[in-house]
Amino acid sequence: MKVSVIVPVYNCEDYLDQCIQSLLNQTLEDIEIIMVNDGSTDGSLAIIEKYAKENSDKLKYFDKPNGGQASARNMALPYATGEYLGFVDSDDWVALDMYEKMYAEAKKQDYDIVVCDMIDVYPDHEIYHSFSNFTNKFRQTPSACNKIFKRSIVGDTTFPLGLWYEDFQFTTFNLFKTDRIGRVGEGLYRCHCRPVSTMSNDNSEKNLDMIEVVKNIIEHAKEVGVYDKYEDDLKYMVIDHILITTINRVAVQHNPKKHEVIRKLIDFSFTCFPDLLTSPVMQEETANRQRIARLNGKGHYRLAQCLLKINQWIKKAH
Repeated sequence: MKVSVIVPVYNCEDYLDQCIQSLLNQTLEDIEIIMVNDGSTDGSLAIIEKYAKENSDKLKYFDKPNGGQASARNMALPYATGEYLGFVDSDDWVALDMYEKMYAEAKKQDYDIVVCDMIDVYPDHEIYHSFSNFTNKFRQTPSACNKIFKRSIVGDTTFPLGLWYEDFQFTTFNLFKTDRIGRVGEGLYRCHCRPVSTMSNDNSEKNLDMIEVVKNIIEHAKEVGVYDKYEDDLKYMVIDHILITTINRVAVQHNPKKHEVIRKLIDFSFTCFPDLLTSPVMQEETANRQRIARLNGKGHYRLAQCLLKINQWIKKAH
């Protein structure tokens, strides 16, 4: 088997047909699809069962009580027989030649990981993300979905249970293991952006999971002896993922606890690396993102949001 694709499913009956059909119709024939119904309360399980019955040679599934996306993915991992692993969210879909192109790229230079571009699909527009043109393996999306991972490299690495940002930890742990990374510069993975999802709700406190994930990453880097090698990259992760992305996300939420959450995120960042704002890796961000990081890092996140709105207004005006 060349590629195993793992799909965790929870209450996605409106999107599941498109997801499954995009996988069953892959031009790469030597592929298996492993779906895990994570305690869905809608019609998702019935849809999975229908496709599994019609495509038993290619699709297998498991049904389990709800435990979260990480638990569903972890359940499937021991059953994956592919040389490479892929992951797809059940409300997304992929280009029909995604895994043929990704696998072909992997075999060119015996790459351990291959990355492609992604497209965010909104009701009235799309946003293309060129994640494959990175100059540093840590300077791209931590999503597991726009990648394939060699099974032998993943080994016993699993997704952390009960945490948001589980992809960040899983992908980073695997990036610590290898520099053999291929790229496919095409938007092969399409992300359906819907109003209610893990990354768009107002549960400010769950954003503190980013602290746990970054702690795990830093501790793991020390355990496997790569902390000194990747210290600057770890600083960049804190700047990019906490001081900019996570604080920006929390700042616009309508949760009265968001101010406390932001303070904890700031305190954690500078406990890890007191020199973040003066670190040379800050220069890798664009001038605007540097301003946002500095404002957020000093607790001026309201001002940072005003700056972001001004920038958005300028873009629309042009």
